[in-house]
Amino acid sequence: MASSPAAFQLPRDVFNQSMYAQLREIWFRGHTQTAVPDMSLLKRWFSIGSPEEKDAFDKECSSVASTALAAIAPSELVLPPFSNYADDIKNAEIVASPFLKEVREARQADGETGAKTLLSLVLLLDQMPRNTLRRQDELPMVFNHYDRIARALLRSVLATGPDIMDQATMGSRTYWMWLLLPLTHSEDLSTHELALKLERQWRQRDREPTEGPIAEFAARWITAEDEHIEPIKRFGRYPHRNQCLGRASTPEEMEYLATAKTYGVKQQPEKDEL
Repeated sequence: MASSPAAFQLPRDVFNQSMYAQLREIWFRGHTQTAVPDMSLLKRWFSIGSPEEKDAFDKECSSVASTALAAIAPSELVLPPFSNYADDIKNAEIVASPFLKEVREARQADGETGAKTLLSLVLLLDQMPRNTLRRQDELPMVFNHYDRIARALLRSVLATGPDIMDQATMGSRTYWMWLLLPLTHSEDLSTHELALKLERQWRQRDREPTEGPIAEFAARWITAEDEHIEPIKRFGRYPHRNQCLGRASTPEEMEYLATAKTYGVKQQPEKDEL
């Protein structure tokens, strides 16, 4: 039976520390916290490998995440209707209620368990749908459901103490940058500004070097964020999502899409092009 976030209970046979550890193992396998990610990791994370490699990794993600994602799908967990980003930000604790409770309970065990739980849930909500729900008809669920929960959870945790970034798990860009991705995936300019602010704060906290591989890796993140924020500033949304969300593209957006990145969201010919 479908439930609101306030009434929803995460099923314990699915949502537990064993599943969270499996998610982290899949995502960070072969990586040490202080190292700069190598090409094998970048291929997995950003789907830049061969079609066979991407398919294999998607299947691995599905083997761990599909049951959990199904348990919190829109048919099971009914979010408040979306009106605007400002209201979603104001109501973040309501939208993320069962997941925020999970992080808070994990924090009661110890701060490190709380940090790992948050990281795992963000990977589940923000990354796993992108590796397991790639069809055009599935993408609205990614953007309108799982993304909303991920953003709300992160905002809620950051707004309440203790500081999750004090924990060892978050003492490396390779780990904490994944917490920024739900913000980067937003179509709200103020949310992107928050991502940039947090990136600066966390970089300074970790005293990252200004030269060398880590600095280069950080610069790539800034470039990627700039690429995401550009269409938000120009159009107030991501034009590459228009088709799958049933939004009509403006002539300016259609011109933009002719050369822009679409981040794996396939574009079909517009009707007037047929």
